[in-house]
Amino acid sequence: MDKKLAFTGFFLLCTLLSATAQQADSLRILPELPSAGAGEPIGEVENELVTMRRGSDDSSVVLEVAGFGLTLGRASDTETGKHREVKSYPRVCGVFCDGIELGFNTLVGLDYAGYPAGTEDFLDVRPGNSFHFGITPVGLDIDLDRKRKFGFSTGLRYTVDNYRLSNNSITLGREDGRIVPVALDEPAGKSKLRITSLGFPLQFSCEPVRHLNIAVVGYCDFTVGVNSIYKKPKVKNGLSGVNPFRFGIGGAVSYRGFGVYVRYGITPLFRSSAGPTCHPLSFGVCIFM
Repeated sequence: MDKKLAFTGFFLLCTLLSATAQQADSLRILPELPSAGAGEPIGEVENELVTMRRGSDDSSVVLEVAGFGLTLGRASDTETGKHREVKSYPRVCGVFCDGIELGFNTLVGLDYAGYPAGTEDFLDVRPGNSFHFGITPVGLDIDLDRKRKFGFSTGLRYTVDNYRLSNNSITLGREDGRIVPVALDEPAGKSKLRITSLGFPLQFSCEPVRHLNIAVVGYCDFTVGVNSIYKKPKVKNGLSGVNPFRFGIGGAVSYRGFGVYVRYGITPLFRSSAGPTCHPLSFGVCIFM
């Protein structure tokens, strides 16, 4: 832009000088004034129509034609005298694949009140074989300060939670409105409960030092599918009784996008009187894009 303005001024000057070439006796070449200040001639060309003067700072020149001034040069910071560069940055941006969680599941606070004796442990799970997977394919990130040290993000998260039962000779069924163990004809290779959800994580994060991110998360999950599965061969049956909406809290610490997370379900996993009272707990690694 500066080069274009300078070229425009030079072209205008040449045109005017050519037009006034017949008035050469009125054209003066002014010597350089070492102490010339703003608005004083600086050894430029001056006649009755054209005057070139120093601008308000050293980086600009004013071309005055018939009383009208054209400033050539970049605008500067009037306080510091330095060129000011205004940098824009996005405060709100959409993100694809905003985060991934890979971890393990377990159930805590199990209470089998109301169940007959001998069935108190049917929902015990194997944490090492109970997997959690969560991904946010579409997210929204908002910077809460100019330095991007604090932020808020949300999005659409798809979650799959597998709970591997410790007892592989049973599967889960529903009887009289309650989830109960159902004995198998023979032990299966594995027996588990699978829950799929769609939700909206609400995450607040801060960056105390460069590349280190600490986040606090609120999970709002809506149950979209529940199945009891055992194999081999694979048999999958739909199961009701899980809370349709579940809220949880959690946190994550990551460095350069890789870290660890933990999440805890405040809402019980099952609806009231539909199953044992328990809360899901998950922990593992996370990746932030």
